[in-house]
Amino acid sequence: MDALLYTSLVLLAYTYAGYPLLAGLLAWLVPRPHRREPIEPPVSVVIVAHNEERDISRKLDNTLALDYPPDKLEIVVASDGSTDRTDEIVRSYAERGVRLFRAEDHPGKSATTSRVAETTSGEILIFSDATGVYDAGVVRSFVRNFADPSVGAATGRVLYRYGGSTASEGFRSYQRLVVFARRAESIWGTETSVSGSICAIRRQVFRPIPPHLDFDLCHPLHVAQAGLRTVYEADATSLEDAREQARAEFAARVRMGLLAYSFVPYLLAGLPRVKSPAYLFQVLSHKLLRWSAPLLLVLLLASSVLAAPGSPTAQLILALQVALYAAAALGFALPRRGALARLLGVPLFFVTIHLAFLFGLGRFLRGERLAAWNPDR
Repeated sequence: MDALLYTSLVLLAYTYAGYPLLAGLLAWLVPRPHRREPIEPPVSVVIVAHNEERDISRKLDNTLALDYPPDKLEIVVASDGSTDRTDEIVRSYAERGVRLFRAEDHPGKSATTSRVAETTSGEILIFSDATGVYDAGVVRSFVRNFADPSVGAATGRVLYRYGGSTASEGFRSYQRLVVFARRAESIWGTETSVSGSICAIRRQVFRPIPPHLDFDLCHPLHVAQAGLRTVYEADATSLEDAREQARAEFAARVRMGLLAYSFVPYLLAGLPRVKSPAYLFQVLSHKLLRWSAPLLLVLLLASSVLAAPGSPTAQLILALQVALYAAAALGFALPRRGALARLLGVPLFFVTIHLAFLFGLGRFLRGERLAAWNPDR
């Protein structure tokens, strides 16, 4: 029992502390800089939307104002079977060069993205959603990375407006860890995921993906199979609102969990074709171990309960777990703002995402797959 306790504890410690620190150390010791130059290749901006009548006009105005030569910038809205006024609004922008691509059968985000990409003309494909507000220089920030032939994709940085609730304060702390790890990984290796709301892919490495899989995870794998890198471009930013309620965060993370576990068989089948040792190490440390963390937490709790009667160390580990879950429960019951929200936000968010991934794993094991896409908003 002690072996199970300490194995799960060590793996969790490596996942959430050891690997980020190791990534930072490798970024300092063995950086792999890539060339950045101000180039102007033809670019296609693809906005994937489903029932976005509230936000699509603002998004198109924002996209049309991007700092890039208009004759080299194609703008396409891929409507995933929208049933509201989204398509009508997009058509009203036709005279300004915006094109509508409609997937009548509502096949889901991944399938719609794969279909629309075949109709675009840009050398670089930039993918967005309907709500993220881009910085005016986002296209130039992205394309300069593709001056280096070793770069196959680039992911941008999502900035959030935080409302100050306990849940959003926890997410704020989590984002600091995410940004640190992404910066470090990009410096010495590659990225194992992209932000689907702000990323760029070289056309020659773009491949359609199965409709039930996640765009954000599949394309870095394809890039690694081509022997290229996915880099992090911190200057390419998109502004969005953070979720305020733990319930909303939980629902979103259940879907993320289902998509993550659905990706694992596809990943394992594709790993023999990966040409990047950095990707192999990073996907194990940053993805597979993190997706195993919910089960490791269950194992840690069970083994510490069983070992506690005869082990003061197990008693201490159990007490710390009880304190963590009690703090999370208190944070859920008191979704207030201020110092208490900042104090309880981290345990609330930590427990929320791991419980959600357990539910996602359960859905995956029951045979569920997620293709249809209905944004939270």
